[in-house]
Amino acid sequence: MRTSTETPRTDGLLTRGAPAGLILHPFLGIRRSRSALTRDRTPAFYVLEQRRGPELLQRGVIGALDLDAAERSVHPHERVLPHKVAVQRNVLRTVGGSPEPVLLACRGATGVGAVLDRVAAGRPDTALVQPDGTRHLLWRCTDPDRIEAVAAGLARHRALLADGHHRFAAAREHRRAFGGRPGPWDRLPALVVDTAAHPLALRAIHRHLPDLAAEEAARRAAAVATVEEVTRPGPPPEPRPGEFVLVGSGGRCWSVRDVSADHARSALRGRPEAWSVLDAALLHHLFVDRVWRGLLTASRISYVHGLPRGGREVPGTLVLLAPPGEEEVHRLAGDGVLMPQKSTAFGPKPLPWLVTYHHTHQTRGPVAVPAALV
Repeated sequence: MRTSTETPRTDGLLTRGAPAGLILHPFLGIRRSRSALTRDRTPAFYVLEQRRGPELLQRGVIGALDLDAAERSVHPHERVLPHKVAVQRNVLRTVGGSPEPVLLACRGATGVGAVLDRVAAGRPDTALVQPDGTRHLLWRCTDPDRIEAVAAGLARHRALLADGHHRFAAAREHRRAFGGRPGPWDRLPALVVDTAAHPLALRAIHRHLPDLAAEEAARRAAAVATVEEVTRPGPPPEPRPGEFVLVGSGGRCWSVRDVSADHARSALRGRPEAWSVLDAALLHHLFVDRVWRGLLTASRISYVHGLPRGGREVPGTLVLLAPPGEEEVHRLAGDGVLMPQKSTAFGPKPLPWLVTYHHTHQTRGPVAVPAALV
């Protein structure tokens, strides 16, 4: 990667010849506490920690991501659903900004971690505790030297868009509505985590097919794969890569694996070759689009994080998937290959409304909104 001796300025402009990495700016946040909102009057980076008991789950920095630089420095890894992008655009319009940062994963950002450690050694400006005991601690970093060190350390790194694909796409669409007029809509709040120091958790996102009985799903799947009913007692087994677990009424479940290579090639013809090893791609394009065609209503397919609480049954079929490997996600994103929508769930995620990037607050005055956004 070409580097430069110049670093990004933090007053809203990029220096000439700046590296093609992340450009992160301090901003005027609106912070949430237990009982009030605080409007910060000095631009800051926000150091975020998430802890459960003595365990440090995550540490990263929240800043305003330059969307122009993000075109070349941020690698999405999933396709988006247009209706979900529309929902996020409506949030942007209604809130007048972004109440939740996207999550970016970079690796080995030299010197940044040491700065975050020094900031987090002090007393947090905001501390919130969730019912599960997870603590969210937030520190404001306003020191110019520390801000410059963080900005410079990130400016030589690209990042994986780990979470927030629909918010990222919505922010880009929202920005285009201003016709190139510069303003706070040119940026989006982002939590950047150096996963070399603080690895993210990666989970699969399962599918719920309410219109399809699991017995029928298993019967039809047997035409293109090996299907076996799981007879052992207890909760459904966790699927391995290359396997689906179908869960139906009464706790019955089936393992679906060893998908026919000929059927897989036919279903994925015209799509990226790398998709041949992605379980989510096979599920949608072979099983949903072909094997179970006519039995499903596409608009009623929902995406499920984790299993239903308390063993509660769901109607139809719950399809459990294994998560892809993180290295595979990074590799595909770096190659410009997008995975099917809702293929991964990276975490932990920051709390919504913990620190809000509000457009009007950045300008310290009213923002003229284009007619197309009213």
